[in-house]
Amino acid sequence: MLTIKEMEALLEKALPRKRFEHSIAVYKTAIELAKIHNADMEKVRVASLLHDCGREIPTRDNLLKAAELNIPIDEVEANQPILLHAKLGVYLAQHKYGVEDKETLNAILYHTTGAAGMSKIDMIVYLADLLEPKRGFFGIEEMRQLVKVDLERTMMKAYALTIKYLLEHDLLIHSNCIFGRNELAVKFKKMNQTF
Repeated sequence: MLTIKEMEALLEKALPRKRFEHSIAVYKTAIELAKIHNADMEKVRVASLLHDCGREIPTRDNLLKAAELNIPIDEVEANQPILLHAKLGVYLAQHKYGVEDKETLNAILYHTTGAAGMSKIDMIVYLADLLEPKRGFFGIEEMRQLVKVDLERTMMKAYALTIKYLLEHDLLIHSNCIFGRNELAVKFKKMNQTF
């Protein structure tokens, strides 16, 4: 596996400037969250830095590239190819950046849709992507405070926000998002807690 510095140098050459700056902002945010939540720092560093490495492939080419690499595509991805940057990112993380760790690769895979059974690292990367300093939306400051205390409750708010956005823009909702949200909702209901 390459060093973080080597990954950063390759990523800077591969991504458009704004996307690279976003990746660095997510990286810094994820490191802060990893410290707070006592997560594996190396895995968080690599996954957060490379979370959008699949964006080096233009969205218009995602379906073709996924087919070329024999990456399975579901119906939602076929109709919203931008989602494929996560799967393409996993491929690039493995083959270009030398990442082999399954948990690190999963964090890249789930950073867009979420999923059931997310690890602490998965949640940190997902939430760092959503809450990095350049992002702005109603309720973000509350979420930035909550994420320091409770990853799962912040994920519930993130799922709600994502689903609302997708519905308002007539976009498809990936089943991973629904499964992830429902899994946490059931957990909170069993504990008789609101989310």
